[in-house]
Amino acid sequence: MADQDPPQEENKNGGRPRRQRDREDQVPVEELFDLSKPIPRVDRPDKNAHEKELAELTSKVDAVKEERAALQAKIDAAMDSDRGSAIGQKREEANKLRQKKQQLIEEKKAIRSRLDAIRNQQDKLAKDRKDTKANVRYSNITDIDKELKRLQRLQETTSMTLTEEKKLIKEMDQLQASKKLVADLQDKESSIEDTKEARKALSAEIGAKDKEIDAVQAEIDVVSEEIRKMSEKETDKRDGMKTLFNQRDELRQKVNDILKEKDAMRDEYRKKNNDWYDYQRAIRAQKKIQYEEEKKRREAEKAEWLKKKEEEELKKIPYEEEMALCDYLADYLTRTYLTKSDNIEKYSVVKKEEMVAVKDDPFAGMVPANKKSDDEEYFGKGKGKKKRNRNKDKSTAGPFTLNMDTFEQFGLLSLDPPTSFEQVKKSVEDLKNKKIWYSKQPRGSVPTATEIRKANEKAAAKLKAKDAETSTPTPKKGDANFSLSNDDFVPLSASAGSASINASWGKAEEATAGDAPAEDPTPADASA
Repeated sequence: MADQDPPQEENKNGGRPRRQRDREDQVPVEELFDLSKPIPRVDRPDKNAHEKELAELTSKVDAVKEERAALQAKIDAAMDSDRGSAIGQKREEANKLRQKKQQLIEEKKAIRSRLDAIRNQQDKLAKDRKDTKANVRYSNITDIDKELKRLQRLQETTSMTLTEEKKLIKEMDQLQASKKLVADLQDKESSIEDTKEARKALSAEIGAKDKEIDAVQAEIDVVSEEIRKMSEKETDKRDGMKTLFNQRDELRQKVNDILKEKDAMRDEYRKKNNDWYDYQRAIRAQKKIQYEEEKKRREAEKAEWLKKKEEEELKKIPYEEEMALCDYLADYLTRTYLTKSDNIEKYSVVKKEEMVAVKDDPFAGMVPANKKSDDEEYFGKGKGKKKRNRNKDKSTAGPFTLNMDTFEQFGLLSLDPPTSFEQVKKSVEDLKNKKIWYSKQPRGSVPTATEIRKANEKAAAKLKAKDAETSTPTPKKGDANFSLSNDDFVPLSASAGSASINASWGKAEEATAGDAPAEDPTPADASA
């Protein structure tokens, strides 16, 4: 079983799904279970029942929220009734003042942010100026020009060695290059002065905002004092609002308790789900260990079986299969072609010996008449039909054929099959000699028939794949390039197909006949 990611839990409140545990946080399964013993079963928690319980708690939360919304409507109505009164107007005025104060504070924060940015810019410019001053000897271009003129005059009016002159020229080049650094230094100093002016302006703005905030706060304090004095006269109404506020807080607490219960239920389900997931991991790990052990056992059994098979092969006679194939083919050719022809000749001789001469033959001495040579007249009507020549020679012998299996078997023995009746006897002798040759070969000196067959199958598969890659499309009907010699043409006559195969057998090997080993010539080479 392939490894799977830890299961995820859907957040029903519209949140994104959460992973139970990341792979990095997973405890190795070997630390949780003893994989050498049966693992206790852990059932998967019922997700549907869990979601049903969560839905019940959600419905409770919705009911409490509806109750709280109704209570909030009462509170809003009571507060709206106070807005039309004197105390309500004062509270409205206090709220506006607080909003104004908050706006001023936000503006002050924005100014302070700009001030901090300018301060950072000034510090950076000061640091750059300090670094630049460390690399130059003069702080203005006028001093540099004066020093350059002095050095030039010194070079023109004073005789010095080549080393001293090179040193003087290098110093002049450094002074010339320092002009750019001095110009940058002056730009930085002007920028620093600009930032100082900007900081002063922003500091002044912050001071003005502080004064405005203090003024608004003073107004808020005055209004709050007036509200406090008015509230002391409306104690009963204030107690009623306090009761409503307490009820609202209780409902809020009730919602929080239900949500906590919901979270606890989720945690419990997550723990059970994690336990089930660890159980699945343990099962997979245990099956993997068992599979590896079974694999090793099977490999050991296979190695032992191969060893026994090799020992049995060593006990067998080398090239026993090839020698048996030689006997089979020789016997097949002898029974099919040699023995059959001998029987026919023997039968014809016996028939001639068994013929008995006829005595007192009434037709003795009579010969057939010939119209062209005899003078006797014969009655006939017209010229008559031309007689057919029934004595025309006909070859009653059919074509010499061998099936494809026989061709393949001869190829496994590296011999050429016979292609005519005259070559059958020689092929039988070649098979007998090949058997004797195999009996003298040590084990493993030449390829076996099985090895040759596998090599041929592999080469045929490779050639088929290559032909499939470079194959041309099938010619359409009426193509002028159609030829009977094309491989796509299938002859309708079995004898024609066999004859074409027999006629082409061995032609491809004629070009490479010289490469055959001298100790094992083919029958075709021997006959040539």
